[in-house]
Amino acid sequence: MSNEIVENVASELERIAAIPIGEQPAAYSQLQQKLQQVLDGKPWSE
Repeated sequence: MSNEIVENVASELERIAAIPIGEQPAAYSQLQQKLQQVLDGKPWSE
């Protein structure tokens, strides 16, 4: 995994931790989908 992806994930986890707890499950789900796309070969920015 590139440093850029690691930094993006870390930043996204910080952002999720700062949002209301009721919104966190959906945000974690979106992050999971984004990570799956990266594993499938798509760039993080898509």
